[in-house]
Amino acid sequence: MLKAEKQIRETICAHNLIEDGDHIVIGLSGGPDSVCLFHVLLKMAEEMNLIIYPVHINHQFRPGAAEADQAYVEELSRQHGLEARVFTVDCNALAEELGMTSEEAGRKARYDAFLQVAEEISDSVKIAVAHNANDQAETVLFRILRGTGMDGIAGMAYEREERRNPAGTGGSTFRIIRPLLDTWREDVEEYCTEMKLDPVIDHTNNEELYARNKIRLDLIPYIEKKYNSNFQEGLVRMAKIASADKDFFWAETAQAYEQLKVRPTADVTDSTEDAFAVTIDWRGLAECHEALRHRVILKAFRDIGLEKDITAERLEAADKIILGRVGGKKVEFAHGHALRVGKGVVEIS
Repeated sequence: MLKAEKQIRETICAHNLIEDGDHIVIGLSGGPDSVCLFHVLLKMAEEMNLIIYPVHINHQFRPGAAEADQAYVEELSRQHGLEARVFTVDCNALAEELGMTSEEAGRKARYDAFLQVAEEISDSVKIAVAHNANDQAETVLFRILRGTGMDGIAGMAYEREERRNPAGTGGSTFRIIRPLLDTWREDVEEYCTEMKLDPVIDHTNNEELYARNKIRLDLIPYIEKKYNSNFQEGLVRMAKIASADKDFFWAETAQAYEQLKVRPTADVTDSTEDAFAVTIDWRGLAECHEALRHRVILKAFRDIGLEKDITAERLEAADKIILGRVGGKKVEFAHGHALRVGKGVVEIS
């Protein structure tokens, strides 16, 4: 058994990512990582009664090459008796429409497609994506350069939940799994070569078009040459340590959150007693350690649909009114969300 397959199987077993009879939606770009994962999962399908659903997204970024990638994925799927679901999305137009980068638009297109297929299947579905260990190292370094906390240093998780409805209400929630997260790129490439899989190569990955590409092509090789030849391994090891700490703190947060939640009261200014508000005991929240208090606030916002764009500056502003250091009673957060302090309570809505 080749090293990549052995490692993928060990990761799946260690983190219980796949169970007998699972339906697996796999993002199949046609590149080495996704093709390697697809091939290994097909072997496991025979052993574990898995049903595999390949999904391909044509982002329309590379006219001609994108269509060739799509044709490769469709033919590869047919060779194994499967039909690839193909979604064609003009991601440049989507980026302009939504005011985001083309990278962000591409990610949105992919996960929208994965979740749509998963919801159509509905029964015991998991969504497999092919991020490898090198991707993990690059992600951690990218976040450090932008400025991040412990959760950011933890990098990508082996599994997480993704909501079909981004607002957090209605729709279904599915598990995203990353069976390749402990497998290095060189081992993936060796697997593809030995198995004669002939994956497609996206040559834009070797161009310094995006920050992530610059980190992979320029910064990491420089650090490995000048400072530490095992730099990527160190980043991945740090991510695993931070991930364990992250899991512990979020378990503590869940317990504190349930203890601190109270029913909405009329004492809160501009109260909205609906599914988009959480009311928390003010004194208990104020007495929490800063790290725990911030996580309780984050969890409350997540429960009402705000999972991103919560900055350290906004949390510090919330601290000031919760602890009475300023006279204000309200802090605005992203996308129309806010934190308000009333008599004995804090409302997050």
